[in-house]
Amino acid sequence: MRAHTLVLLAALAAPCSSIAQTAGAAERWREDNFPPPNGGHLVFTITGDGNPACASYDGSNCLWGKTKAEIDFTKVRPLVCGAAHRRLYGVTGFEDPGHWCNLAQRERTAQKPPPAPPPAPAPVPAGPRLSDWSGWARAAGVQYRYRVRWDPVAAGTGKTIEAIFEVRNAGGQRWSGAARALDCARASVWGSTDVDLAPGRSREVHVRGPNCGNARNPDIRPDLVRAGKFD
Repeated sequence: MRAHTLVLLAALAAPCSSIAQTAGAAERWREDNFPPPNGGHLVFTITGDGNPACASYDGSNCLWGKTKAEIDFTKVRPLVCGAAHRRLYGVTGFEDPGHWCNLAQRERTAQKPPPAPPPAPAPVPAGPRLSDWSGWARAAGVQYRYRVRWDPVAAGTGKTIEAIFEVRNAGGQRWSGAARALDCARASVWGSTDVDLAPGRSREVHVRGPNCGNARNPDIRPDLVRAGKFD
């Protein structure tokens, strides 16, 4: 009795399995109408090596005029363009621009999925950061360079950041003045720190000013003036 039950279950399962395989096989096939000389409705697919292949029951003759619904895919033996096609007909199918092999391959190229969108920019890291030094510049009789300390999360455009000036007196006389940060329109002074340097000496000074760049690339409007020349 047990053996009969197993045979019956297997018999019932076989058609379901066959139907599932047939549906899976049909999913990778597409259909289209092709122009003469070898034209008409044709069901075809693209093989793993990129060559088009038409639905065929004997591996030699395409099933012209048949739709996907009319084809038993469990019996299909595709005719593949390229070397297999040349062995049968002396041509690969790609020599003639109007051959279905060429047209099917061009359709595949035209249906390539769009490129993936570019990755989203990385989030701005939190916490104070320090920029690289600017190049050396000269103003009001001294040399200077500057860098910026800022928090990318809290110091966007227009927010207050800290400028660090290095001022160098290469002259032979004492220099007194101020390192300043101007507003972004250069119309007025935002922050200022006095500087007093003996000949041949340098010093770092800190000045508060507005961020004239952005959260990723901050910048200031630097300015140095000699004592007695303040605007």
